Amino acid sequence: MKKLLISAFVAIVACLMTACSSNNSPSAAAEQYANYIMKSDYESAINMIHFKGTPEEVQGQRDYYLQIIESKVEDGLPDDKKMTKYEVTKEEVDEENGKATVTANVTYANGKTKEETTKLVKTDDGWFVDGEK
Repeated sequence: MKKLLISAFVAIVACLMTACSSNNSPSAAAEQYANYIMKSDYESAINMIHFKGTPEEVQGQRDYYLQIIESKVEDGLPDDKKMTKYEVTKEEVDEENGKATVTANVTYANGKTKEETTKLVKTDDGWFVDGEK
């Protein structure tokens, strides 16, 4: 019984460490962002976007984007906008400038697949989707 509890504890810690370090590479951050969107966890997705400004300005931008997204998906997304699969195909990193571009094949609910790119920036906390487009 004790071994089972220890094994469960180790598994939980490993999962938590993986979840906390999910944005340690551009591809991992882009995948996490896409996963949040696919799960309709828009607040978590917006928290993966890097905005510039004071903490109050950043929070204002996050609230604004969340409001827009929630209003657009209120009646459900059309099948050609609803992601069902996200597969990274290429990662280009400019470490010197702390920027990256992740290219992925995104499959939508209508069955069509499209190549999409995501721009990311590196911060002290890891990689985040670039909010400055």
